[in-house]
Amino acid sequence: MALKMYKTRIGEIEVDDSEVIVFDKGIPGFENLKKFVILTAEDTYPIMWLLSLEDELVAFPIIDPKLIKVDYVAKIPENVVKTLGIDSPEDAALFAIMTIPQENPENATVNLKAPLVISKKTNKGLQYILDDENLSVKHSVNDEILLSQKMLERQIKEVSKFTEKKKKYNTRFGELEIADEDVITFEFGIPGFENLKKFYIHFSKDTFPIQWLLSLEDEAISFPVIDPVLVRVDYTFDLPKDMVEYLEISKPEDAQIFAIMTIPQGDPDNITVNLKAPLIISKINKKGVQLILDNDEYHLKHNVKEEIERSDKILKNQAPDNERGA
Repeated sequence: MALKMYKTRIGEIEVDDSEVIVFDKGIPGFENLKKFVILTAEDTYPIMWLLSLEDELVAFPIIDPKLIKVDYVAKIPENVVKTLGIDSPEDAALFAIMTIPQENPENATVNLKAPLVISKKTNKGLQYILDDENLSVKHSVNDEILLSQKMLERQIKEVSKFTEKKKKYNTRFGELEIADEDVITFEFGIPGFENLKKFYIHFSKDTFPIQWLLSLEDEAISFPVIDPVLVRVDYTFDLPKDMVEYLEISKPEDAQIFAIMTIPQGDPDNITVNLKAPLIISKINKKGVQLILDNDEYHLKHNVKEEIERSDKILKNQAPDNERGA
């Protein structure tokens, strides 16, 4: 182990030869400087420092880019990987250079376009410019952290679903474990089944896009349901104001719309769908209703095959001339 003293931007420090990182081509704008060291300072961590060992005035604040942008991905080409002597992802360290204005640190930016790639095996490094139009040399640190926080909040919510308590229910599809927050309450029941209040949308990859509305109170009751737009491409209706308030819906994405199907056994040509009385389910409060539409165009039994053929014609007529078939 050989220790040497170096003068750097933060004062004189002792550096072991094994800690020296060599940038054979330098760093853009500082091509004459080849030798650097990464310093971790307790007062500034997780911001670290890339210090030049050849010019004591040169130092770069750096940070792990994933601490700023949680979904950050840097695709490093094979030739760069070989140049640095990297055999596996664990052999590489990735950093992004920051710019921190002295008078306005809240305006700090980070260069996500050109990360520093450093091999832990060979202690070689380079700055690589990524071919990604979504990345730039100046991302606002505050903005990126806010976006990352929102993304993490969504991910945490999804992860919590795997750990939350689930109850077992006997259903048409056998015994299912269902979380309380996935139970849909139809306070007024469904016409003909007013005594049943608790339901669950069961996804079956064997029947998708047809899904299943399962009663959690009577295992014999289930309804095949489908997104009505998949059957009738121009399906639309207005939701009454009192229904919007009851379901606590503020935007279209807050609701799921389904139509109940009737599937005669062994007679696929006569499958029908109820477009007159769609099911509206709130993603916000998990309440559901079956709404009878005041629209003479919609009926309780639309032939699915005929509706799909009708939708195909509409889509073909809407397509530009150069996209239509001969």
